[in-house]
Formats: sequence, structure tokens, C-alpha cells
Amino acid sequence: MRNFVFGILSVLAVTLMAQDLPTDSCYKRGSSPFAPINERKLFIKHIRDSINAIPFDTTRDNDYWRRCIVNGEWSFFKDPTAKKPGFLNLAAKAYNFYSKAFNNYDTAYVVGIDKDFKVMFINDNWLDSYGGMIADNNMKIFMHSNVNSSVGAHFSYMGIGYTYTFDLDNVFGRDPKRHSKWNISFATSRFSFEAYKSRNTGIVTISRFGDYKYNNKKVIKQRFDGLMQRTSGFNMFYFFNHRKYSHAAAYSFSKKQKRSAGSFIAGFLVTTQNVDIDFATLPEDMIKYLPDGGQQLFYKYHHRSYSFLVGYAYNWVFRRNWLFNVTMEPSVGWNHSFDDSVDGKRDIPALDLRGRIGLVRNSGYFFWGLQIVFDAHLYHSKYHNFINSQEELSLTAGFRF
Repeated sequence: MRNFVFGILSVLAVTLMAQDLPTDSCYKRGSSPFAPINERKLFIKHIRDSINAIPFDTTRDNDYWRRCIVNGEWSFFKDPTAKKPGFLNLAAKAYNFYSKAFNNYDTAYVVGIDKDFKVMFINDNWLDSYGGMIADNNMKIFMHSNVNSSVGAHFSYMGIGYTYTFDLDNVFGRDPKRHSKWNISFATSRFSFEAYKSRNTGIVTISRFGDYKYNNKKVIKQRFDGLMQRTSGFNMFYFFNHRKYSHAAAYSFSKKQKRSAGSFIAGFLVTTQNVDIDFATLPEDMIKYLPDGGQQLFYKYHHRSYSFLVGYAYNWVFRRNWLFNVTMEPSVGWNHSFDDSVDGKRDIPALDLRGRIGLVRNSGYFFWGLQIVFDAHLYHSKYHNFINSQEELSLTAGFRF
């Protein structure tokens, strides 16, 4: 940053600096764009050395924070001896309180990153699955969506970041603009929070439809456009071994796990599932395999679950700068079924399962990671056992500076 800022000014000073050099010096000749490459490199090195030789005034006066920013020195933000303007001083106090109360670790197990900026490039791939037993629990069915892919970038400073993704299906897919997903999450040493929302109104593939067979096989591939899925929710959980285990080291790349450690976790989950299935768009030869010969063609599973989450997470440092994480987050509670659902308004048991696998490699200030997430929600009643889930694979590469 310092070289970049002063480099702009150095362009204006090149002529004056060159006049102070001996006429036979390679620096003088190197100032010409037509000079040999070696002479130009020596001339540029001379300019850089001159810039680096400019002393940085570290006097803790009222302008110290400005000089730090100009020189690319951001450590003043955490320095209690540095004078800062009101808005920065308030932000610094809030950050220091947050770090002390919620983000402290045993440094023998977890260490922070000495860089505040982070840039990541992300490739996200996910699909939805639907299946179970419907209509008096006597018909097996299974469906899944196409794989949805997106690419994007994430930029953050000290935990505050922005992510932009681009849906590849809009360009290369056969079924564009009919799938969407977003989530926001953050993790401290003590707890993790995540909110999410997804929607699918695109084509799905039916691979099992009761006793229906195609070429004498029950495993089929029937395209189906009569499904709509909307999911939203949030979860929050606490890490009991928060001094030695870092969830952020595995999934947000803001910490480094030095030694293997695990932690029990506990929290709560609130999620709303809304799945509409209209079998009227299927071919007649399939509809007759529905219960009662297809008397009921529309099924809706609309419910909200309130669940307690208990699980375990483990970071395995199997080699220096390598990390493998496994996190299991099962939850149990109760479902509130809405009036428009297949069973009407009622309260039924709830069972949700969320699992994660992460692989991380750190190399200096560069890093890359692989993440697999499985999120399933069960609707269980006397007449229906229906599960909708989402499976996700993400690839991430980035660097800190």
C-alpha cells in the first residue's frame, strides 16, 4: 500500500530525481522508455529504495491515524495508545470488547491471522432432494433437482465482508433463473449463527414413483415441472470447548487450527418448509399409479419447526497447514403444520439433520478449501413421511493481505 501510494507521486518526481544522477549513470539512461531492460529495472529499484527511505513518523499525535492509512499501516486501529477520531475510536472499543469476550483462544491450539483483508473466489454447487412415503404411507417417491452452480467473489475487512455470486445456469443451464439461494453467517470462538433462504421452481427428476416401472425398472428418470420449494430459517449454537476448537478455521478461513481439537455444540433451530407438488402435469400412465388411481393430485408440505440442536464438531490437523473438519448437528423438537398443509393445522414431532465436512489448506497468506453441507428436514405424521433436503459442494480459494 505504501509503495503504491508513493509510487503515484514518484512518477511526477522521476525527472527531478534523474537530474541528480551522474550523466553516465545507468539510472539516468534507465529513465528512458527505450533504455535496455536491465537499466530500467535498476532505475525502478532506485525509485523504490528512495520511497522506502522516507521515514514514517510514528509520533502519537492527532494525525497519526491519517499517516498510518497513507502508509498502509492498519495496526493503529487496535493500538490503545493511538489517537483516533470519534467514529474510529468507538469502532475500536467495540471491536476490542468483541475480541476479548467472544473471540479469544488458547494460542497453543488456535492462532489468528495477522492480515485484516481477505479476498476469496467461490464456486458453489447444490441440489435439492425430495422423498419418502405419501398418501397413507403406502407409496414411495423420490425426486431431485438439477445441480445448480454459481461462481463469485468475497471481500472482507476484519470480519465485515461482502459476497457477490453469479448463477452459471443463467448462461449455460437448460433451466435458468428458477433456482435461488442465499445465506448469511458468522462464527466467533463461542458461538455460530446462520440464516438462509432458498427457492426452487425449476425442473426436477423423478427417480422413484411407487410401483411405476419404465423398461421393467422402478428406477426411472422422468422430468417433472410440478414442484415448488421454498425454505427459510436460522440456527445458532454454542461451542463448549471454544478455547481450543475454531469453527472459523474450517469454514471462514479467519483462524488457523494448530493442533487437533473438538467441541460439543448445543443451540436451537427455526426453519420453515413449504413444498408444493402437483402431479397433474405427469403423463396419464404414471398418474394411475398414485393412491386411489390418482384421486388426489396435489400435495403440500408446509410446516415450521422449532428444534433444539445438540451435536459435535472436530478439527483434525493431520499435517502442518492441513485441516479436516467434521460437524454433525442433529436437532429434535416440534413441527407446526399450517392450515394449507396435507394434514391441516396440527403439531407433530420434528427431526432435522445438518452435517458438514471441510478440508482446508493454508500456504502462507494463500488458502483453499472444500466444503460439503447436508441439510435435511422431516415431515412425519400418521399418513405421510416426507423429507426434503439440500446437498451442497463448495470450492474456495483466496488470499489474505
